[in-house]
Amino acid sequence: MIEQEFLGRGVVALERAAVALERLAEDPVIQMETGPPVCPHCEKMNPMVRVEESNAQGPLGEFVIQAHCVNCNHVFYGLPLQWECVKTTEDARLVLKEREEIRGFNNGSKDQGASAGADEARAGGL
Repeated sequence: MIEQEFLGRGVVALERAAVALERLAEDPVIQMETGPPVCPHCEKMNPMVRVEESNAQGPLGEFVIQAHCVNCNHVFYGLPLQWECVKTTEDARLVLKEREEIRGFNNGSKDQGASAGADEARAGGL
């Protein structure tokens, strides 16, 4: 009797979870496809880039980065689709370190882009 009740509750919970997951999958924010940081010219994963600061201003959600790929010497534009905003450079370093560990975008080099080990001169002084 207890097993039947437990099984019944489990089925109900799974059905509710399935409905919730289907709703989540319909969320347009979840459906946005993001790609890895790749130069569109030379296709190098997470290339070393130079970025020049500007005095331009506008909404953060419409921010575009003009980057110069050091690998192929071409300019390309990065359009961030998701932001993680933190209060300190140490918080930013931790986020970058977590991303590097999860995604492995450093091509096996500790001196790539704005990785957690990047020097202070890159990535806006991080």
